[in-house]
Amino acid sequence: MRNSLYDALEVNSSSSTDAIKAALRTVVRRFWAVPRDASGDSEEAVRFAALAAAILVDPVRRKDYDAALNPGVGAGPWRLPIASRDPVAEGGTHSRVLSEEDSGEVSQLSIVAAPPKALPGVDALAEPLPDGTAWTSPLVWVALFVAWLLLWFALALPFPEWFDLSIGKALLFSMGAMAALFACAAWLSRPQEVAGAAAGLSRLAIIKWRREGSIFIGTPPPQHDTAWIFKLRLMELTRSAAGFVTSSSPWRRLAARLVDYALVAVALYMCVYLIDQIVPVLDEGFVLVRSALVLPTLVVLSAIPASAMFHRLFGNTPGKWLFSLQLVIGITRPADHAEPTDRRLLWARASRVAWSGAALGVWPIALFLLPRNLRLARDTETDWESYGDSLLMARPLTTQAVATGLVILLAASLILMSGWRRDYIAVWPRLVSMTIAAQTSMANAFPAKSGNAVAGPAASPREVADAPIVSSTPLPPSRSGASTEPDRLPEINAAPPAVPVTPTLRPLSLPIPPVGVATSESSKAVSPITNSVAEAEMSRQAAASLARRQRIDGYARQTDAARRSGSYAALQGSCQRWTQDQPGSADAWRCFGLAQFQNGAGRAALPALRQALKIEPQDAQVESAIMNILRP
Repeated sequence: MRNSLYDALEVNSSSSTDAIKAALRTVVRRFWAVPRDASGDSEEAVRFAALAAAILVDPVRRKDYDAALNPGVGAGPWRLPIASRDPVAEGGTHSRVLSEEDSGEVSQLSIVAAPPKALPGVDALAEPLPDGTAWTSPLVWVALFVAWLLLWFALALPFPEWFDLSIGKALLFSMGAMAALFACAAWLSRPQEVAGAAAGLSRLAIIKWRREGSIFIGTPPPQHDTAWIFKLRLMELTRSAAGFVTSSSPWRRLAARLVDYALVAVALYMCVYLIDQIVPVLDEGFVLVRSALVLPTLVVLSAIPASAMFHRLFGNTPGKWLFSLQLVIGITRPADHAEPTDRRLLWARASRVAWSGAALGVWPIALFLLPRNLRLARDTETDWESYGDSLLMARPLTTQAVATGLVILLAASLILMSGWRRDYIAVWPRLVSMTIAAQTSMANAFPAKSGNAVAGPAASPREVADAPIVSSTPLPPSRSGASTEPDRLPEINAAPPAVPVTPTLRPLSLPIPPVGVATSESSKAVSPITNSVAEAEMSRQAAASLARRQRIDGYARQTDAARRSGSYAALQGSCQRWTQDQPGSADAWRCFGLAQFQNGAGRAALPALRQALKIEPQDAQVESAIMNILRP
């Protein structure tokens, strides 16, 4: 036999209010784990939880109850008054609970020689639940059609090369995917039996609380308002007809949460993308905002007000509605308590979901916390349920609603992945170009170091005298289109170039005597100075040649990456910069012209293709492209 409310709830009399609230939610969760039974145990348990919450959650009533636990001390509305002789009053009797001198607070329900009064219940326990027709209405089919349109749009987007579908093919693929998901939803929605709750001493004491008068310290126990009991019975009838229970699957709750996040993510991505099209000057910033690193955090933070708003306006979120879940807020809040409000509880719950469940969008940490949260949802309660003073009710799944949720998840995943891949293709060449530019700047900032690595040891006066005139103009390209770099000095007896060369540096301004003739004093004095100037110029040219070779290699890598990804706009930009840096290369002009042609430029590609054919006349690929453009 249990002797107090604390014993029936399996808590200590010194337990905190939060611990008592958790025990009360456990009672409700335990007795609502099965549909309504003929014996009425669920109604008895919920009435007990409502009375216990009204007594133990209120600090003043709890003080009265704790005082009444001691024999001969005080009385409350849950206990018959104890008579005591007052020497001042002649033969008068009264019941004394706690005076203002004792505690400073006196329960407004404390009475003097008066019968027990009705205590308020918990309104959330008697609020009506939606009936089962809400999940079979035509609105569900409308939502399924909208989700299919979203999937069609996602498949029509340009994805990888092996997944680039036309409008018609995307239509067929979307219909096939929806049929497969509908079959999967039918399998998930199959009827399943609900496991019953195990019996125990505390369970029996709660069921028989009206017979166990000692739980409330006296007889008769406090009573509920008759209007509240009527509402509770109507709620129990609705719960039984709709099949609501508290033993919901953690994976169903996770799927509902992912659907809510998917809808918020698609809306945010589309908004950022549209703003980027209107304000193109901050393109890199917008790409970073909608990237896979920043967007999840924005989604989780945006889901906090969105979830609270949907609950306030519609009583549920889209994900929970599709997976037949219903949230009940304020499980342990007595009816005569105004705080905390529903809005505060919803915000507290949504904020705790973002922090403890989703880790503020840092998905590696969220995946690490996922097993713990699933275990808590299955065995006891999650952190956000305790912060929101709530529990989640579940009813049997419907095939069309589950199919809608699965289609939304697939469509949102495809839209986000294709967008992230498109941003990667557009931004990666820029990052490579910025890296090459930074390397070039570093090489130009330290020319002596780079020059020593290429030029080798300092030349002797005779080597300087024998050195030819060096020109900064590049040599003409070869017939094969390979770049000719000035990083190697030509032979002395080599044939002169075919194009005129403008001399930029003559190492010696004085005539050099032939070998074997003694040098004069003046030539001996000038040779060291001339040697330093020539070495500095050779170092500068070697550094410029190295930087130019690095840039051209970078263009080749960029064009290969853009060609593999199918991004002809990025390919055209890289090839154009290549032609500007190496105008004598047939490869550069061929790349630029073919990129324009493949990007739909048409006749605008003819000048680049003709320039490539002029440098390398035997290029069959360029000739074929020109013929295709000129063909009527």
